[in-house]
Amino acid sequence: MVVHAYHNNIIQDFVCVYLRSMTQYVGSDCGMADGKEEPTIMFEDKTYSAQDLHHPQIAENWRGYMMMVAKQVCTIFIRSCIWLLLLPILTRAMESDITCLRSLKSQLKDPHAYLSNWIFGNYSDGYICSFFGVYCWRSNHNKVLSINLGGSGLEGEFPSGVKLCSFMESLNLTGNNLTGTLPSDTFSSLPYLVTLDLSNNNLAGEIPANLPNMSYLNTLLLDHNRFTGSIPSELASSPRLLQFSVAHNDLKGPIPEFTAGNISLSSFDDNPDLCGFPLDPCPDSFYSMAIIAANIAAAAFFPIGACYGWLYDSRKQNQRPRRR
Repeated sequence: MVVHAYHNNIIQDFVCVYLRSMTQYVGSDCGMADGKEEPTIMFEDKTYSAQDLHHPQIAENWRGYMMMVAKQVCTIFIRSCIWLLLLPILTRAMESDITCLRSLKSQLKDPHAYLSNWIFGNYSDGYICSFFGVYCWRSNHNKVLSINLGGSGLEGEFPSGVKLCSFMESLNLTGNNLTGTLPSDTFSSLPYLVTLDLSNNNLAGEIPANLPNMSYLNTLLLDHNRFTGSIPSELASSPRLLQFSVAHNDLKGPIPEFTAGNISLSSFDDNPDLCGFPLDPCPDSFYSMAIIAANIAAAAFFPIGACYGWLYDSRKQNQRPRRR
């Protein structure tokens, strides 16, 4: 086939592309014939005008080809519309991840300068993915997959700004000097979190009750802190929780009955007021109440008994006969 570079309009371009794809044609010429300014088609040693599609075989194949082109155009148009609709959402999501990291850096002290390469203001695709301890979903997208700053010596209260990394799957801040309490609203904004490691810090207060709302949570390590209160009972029913530790805290009360995961005795070590499996059984509630009541009664009646004994002894002494 020979295709000359002459086209009057886009329809004639389609004709040329179509003819090149049809191997059953002996030849085609998308050029001028007999001085006429219109494409011609050579089919079985006969010349046809490109505008004349009345030949049965050409007309049938042409209609099929145009239908295929129309479907392709519609598909591209629909995909473009969807992309235009999603673009503002994706842009805002990427901006929120940048704000998340900016907030984390501003809220924590960095005495060892591990965050020195966290320089903002570039805004090129994927520039935050080169930050120390930051991993992205794709190297050219500013979308945080995980933050791993374990053992970096960071200081300060838990950075609440991490909740803006809403698509993050892993947060590792173990081995730092984080203080204060865990904000309860932070973890409700991280629905896709799989791993949360806050061990070996100085966090205090109660364990947030909404931690179990993270339905994908697989690993939760809170050991070696100063948490108080009880273990949220909802944690025991977390379907994917496989690794869990609250050892070396100041927790108290019964341990919830965990249904799955690697939950062993070591997960609860050094919490003197915790009880229940796998630790010692909790005392019976009626027996405990009886002991408490007896202690209260003893404390209340001791002064009364002491006074009565003193009065009785004084009276006995007064009744003794005096020597003359």
